[in-house]
Amino acid sequence: MMGDVVRNDTAKVEQSYLECERIAKHSSSSFLRAFKTLPKDKRNGIKALYAFCRRADDVADGDWLPDFSSFTPQQMGSLRLRALQRSKYLDEKHRSRGTLDHEAHITKLCALIYLRDNIQEVVNDNFPKEKFFLAFWDTIEKFDIPAQHLHSLIDGMEDDLYPTNYRTYEDLRRYCYNVASSVGLCLLHLYGYDGQEAEHYADEMGIFLQKVNILRDIQSDLASGRVYLPTSELQSFGISTSDLSSPSLASNPNWQEFMKDYIQRCNAHKEEAVKLLPMIHPESRKSPTIMVSVYSQLIKQAEKLCGDVVSQRLSLTVMQKANVLMSTLGVISIVQED
Repeated sequence: MMGDVVRNDTAKVEQSYLECERIAKHSSSSFLRAFKTLPKDKRNGIKALYAFCRRADDVADGDWLPDFSSFTPQQMGSLRLRALQRSKYLDEKHRSRGTLDHEAHITKLCALIYLRDNIQEVVNDNFPKEKFFLAFWDTIEKFDIPAQHLHSLIDGMEDDLYPTNYRTYEDLRRYCYNVASSVGLCLLHLYGYDGQEAEHYADEMGIFLQKVNILRDIQSDLASGRVYLPTSELQSFGISTSDLSSPSLASNPNWQEFMKDYIQRCNAHKEEAVKLLPMIHPESRKSPTIMVSVYSQLIKQAEKLCGDVVSQRLSLTVMQKANVLMSTLGVISIVQED
């Protein structure tokens, strides 16, 4: 394969990993610090995975597009036809058109199809111009990461091109699996693990983290017209989607009861998720422990606020961040934390 020829060039592979690091640093100042304790090869693998996931998210929610300059008119025509066919399938799946105008929608689908096509190494002359792919492929092969998880991630990015319409917790779980558990399952292979149930717990970890993310980002999501909370569940507590924009939402007893239930569900996912930590290889265990500890603090904060996550954004104080660091040093046991 052409990818093999280029990947045998050590200098180009190293340059590719540097490009992944550049993408990570540009996108998130705190991201690399969270994985600082990992061995170098795993840190590099994290950067490569992040670069691919970052670009997929940038297509769905940003303005990044691949470099198609090497594509012939015939190749671009074929890609556009596939995007049109994919759009038809997704329209039927969501029972709705995408949130963007038709041309912008098709352009983003072309980009996501391109990323999906390049999950595996290229087998033709259409070698991607994006520098991060060499490191990404090297990581996929080195840590034997199943491609199906990355396909699920792209599915989740496609869903974000459509209006949110999650009626039940099962609907929400499928979305969380695509955008969060899929990545967690990739990381699991990179971390290394023992135990047949590790993948189940990694799935639960992703669900827990994403459901907390939904609370943390609820203000910005509402501002952009996106509601990730399951609408049927809200209705069962007497809450309509229009109520979510009410200045008096936090004091609404129905909302407070809904939030109690939501937080209980988050904690149930956490109880399963922490069972993953002892299964992860010891040299990789600190990074996911930090993540669980941070998100555990966020959900506790939501509980203390009686569910008022709309008027103020969930975030950690300096002392809470210090406690997270202490937990990774063994001063606090996150697994046994109530």
